[in-house]
Amino acid sequence: MSFLRNSFSIKKTKPRKHVSRNPQKLQAEEMARELGTVYGVIDVKIADQKIIFDAENGDWQTGGAISSGQSHAAQKLKKQTELLQEENNMLKLKVEVLLDLVAESAAEISSTRK
Repeated sequence: MSFLRNSFSIKKTKPRKHVSRNPQKLQAEEMARELGTVYGVIDVKIADQKIIFDAENGDWQTGGAISSGQSHAAQKLKKQTELLQEENNMLKLKVEVLLDLVAESAAEISSTRK
């Protein structure tokens, strides 16, 4: 049975000759020396706003509105919001008129009882 143990035994591997140069394992100074600290422009576009990362100061700056104009979805939402606000104002006016009518009816009923 000794021949079975030899075929299934785990063999030790030889150590590597060269150390891996994975950037995550390098020290900060060595990584800057080998890879450099040049970053591309980082910008994010959300709806109609553009935000740019300033690598020198380490903060985000707004780039203002995107010049290409608002997206179709944003325009549609804005129009729908305006319509809903107009409808809400009309319903508030109707409620006020109905409350005035109820108050007037209540006043007539209380004056006829006396």
